[in-house]
Amino acid sequence: MAETSRVGIIGAGWPGQAHAKGYGEVGGFKLVAVADLIPERRTKLIAEFGIAKEFNDAKELIADREIDVVSVCLPNHLHAPVTIAALKSGKHVLCERPPAINSKEAKKMQVAAEKSGKVLLYGLQRRFGGGEQAAKQAIEKGYAGEIYHARVSWMRTRGIPRGTGWFTDKKQSGGGALIDLGLSVLDLGWWILGQPTPLSVSASVHKRFGLEVEDAGFALVQFEGGKSLELSASWAINQPPHQQGTGCRLMGEQGMVDVYTPEGAMIYRQFSEKGDATATALKPPKVQGHVAMMRHFRQCILGEAKPSAGAAEGVMLMRMMDAIYKSAASGKSVVVK
Repeated sequence: MAETSRVGIIGAGWPGQAHAKGYGEVGGFKLVAVADLIPERRTKLIAEFGIAKEFNDAKELIADREIDVVSVCLPNHLHAPVTIAALKSGKHVLCERPPAINSKEAKKMQVAAEKSGKVLLYGLQRRFGGGEQAAKQAIEKGYAGEIYHARVSWMRTRGIPRGTGWFTDKKQSGGGALIDLGLSVLDLGWWILGQPTPLSVSASVHKRFGLEVEDAGFALVQFEGGKSLELSASWAINQPPHQQGTGCRLMGEQGMVDVYTPEGAMIYRQFSEKGDATATALKPPKVQGHVAMMRHFRQCILGEAKPSAGAAEGVMLMRMMDAIYKSAASGKSVVVK
């Protein structure tokens, strides 16, 4: 039996709590340490999960030789420096989304992961959702034919994250609604499309609520092989309140998949000339969410799988995000580099 991996959580906010719960439920991991600047948050995690060690500074946790695995659950601008330090210290890393604030930092993280020989997995949780996994499996089995277009969105009517401050500070966040919400569904659509190579991006952003960063943004991404993706994201926009939420629709030559419906993921096929179709519910897997993500992380550490959203995927996602912001600033289509 493989040894249990000893885990340290850096950042005890909501993401850190979700990671801790996932580790506890999947097996093969033991939570041994937490680092956070706020004592109350450390205390809460310690009490709930029986963690033995606590640190005020992430550097102290990273220096602890008893720790094998680190979860980085910090503000965006700290993802790269903390992840790189942990990798150099010989630890496997699960880093929250977004991978970094730009592709240059994501590339440095990739280099550090390759040099260390350790696993770097990004916490792109939507890849591990029940409906999302069901959609991916149905498409891989060819039930909708070749998928050529994705329409993804995460639209809040009113949901600007004002409390912590760093979300709306571009130096710390890298951007607004697009990097905070949009990146998750961009990754989901790209993943279900089969991760085709992006070619170009056309984008537009809006700042209508007095923020330094965008409160809403929209993009069209063109990929190799004639595939495309529409992206919409907002923290705040005037729309019918009941329409806020996430969307992911995949259009194929023989059908389409709608990931988020009241009935769960659905596939529509046998379209008539009038546009009617046969709808079939897709059965989600038993293991999903953070438990599925941590199980995958464990498999990667054991050498049984390659990271679904690893260092290379992180670089490509941030290249697309860089191109989106560049296109929005220039008003022109931009090549993804």
